[in-house]
Amino acid sequence: MINRRPPASLEVAALSHRYRGAPVFALDDVSFSVKPGERVGLLGPNGAGKSTLMRVFCGYLPVQRRAERPPDETRVEVAGIDVARRSLAVRERVGYLPEQVPLYHELRVREHLAFRGTVKRIRRRARLEEIRRVAALTGLDGMLETPIAQLSRGYRQRVGIADALLGAPPLVVLDEPTVGLDPNQVLEIRAMLKALGGSQTLIFSSHILAEVEALCDRVVILSRGAVVADETIADAVNMHTVIVEWEGGRARVEAVIDQALARGLATGGHARPERPPQIVERSGRVRAEIACPGAEAADAVSTAIGRVSLGEGVAVIRLERGRRRLEERFARVTGAAGEGGS
Repeated sequence: MINRRPPASLEVAALSHRYRGAPVFALDDVSFSVKPGERVGLLGPNGAGKSTLMRVFCGYLPVQRRAERPPDETRVEVAGIDVARRSLAVRERVGYLPEQVPLYHELRVREHLAFRGTVKRIRRRARLEEIRRVAALTGLDGMLETPIAQLSRGYRQRVGIADALLGAPPLVVLDEPTVGLDPNQVLEIRAMLKALGGSQTLIFSSHILAEVEALCDRVVILSRGAVVADETIADAVNMHTVIVEWEGGRARVEAVIDQALARGLATGGHARPERPPQIVERSGRVRAEIACPGAEAADAVSTAIGRVSLGEGVAVIRLERGRRRLEERFARVTGAAGEGGS
């Protein structure tokens, strides 16, 4: 058995990075943090700086800052370890899958993972058991004796994911992990990654935004090297709107809404919505959309509407949370256009 370590935190403060000879910064004053055990989606158009950012906090590119920034303001830490000063110690705590998976094609899957286990200093006695564990997680059980050169693209991707998980690192960083997988394989890998929540911290980059929405707790969105959004999935998809339909007259419904808002928002100490509820009456039914100031407030208002409606004898036909797609939020904060580069 390997010794499991607690999930790692990640702190990035005032980080910039410019490649030699490049006219602009690939990363421009980036700051965000990740709590231990969180699953965070790292999003952005092509050339936004996602891969560069991952390479920096994984210890493969140097930590840089803008010249006008005092040195102590720029900081990158994994599990409290300074990446700039202790890069090797950070790499020991990170499982990293780059977008282009580096594999030894002449080796069998088992041989490749055994070699990688040696590099990661997994004890010899625990190595075979650990290979079997990650093979089971990634669906490679029956492929361990197959030469990597004979694998399909999807199975090679699975080998890369297994490599990243080998040794149960406290931080797992995956750059486009489901590229080349068929829809069934995507669902399997997604379920496996979701199960990591809590035991390992996960940073996950993907162009498939529905996948990020299903898998992650939060999203950090980059555009032109800068963070343009850092929010929970609930905030990103705007699950703050409560949609309700009743049977009954508009006057009674408006009274219910007023009572529910007063009760729900007061209970959680939430601010009142910025705009009044949108109410439409049609064919004996009244429909209302109530934009709440946050997901927690929407929960409180939904509960209050149900209780007040029941108390007032107004029949609720429909009560649900509205939402937008993550794609809409992504397009809004990034300007909807790709940015070139890689």
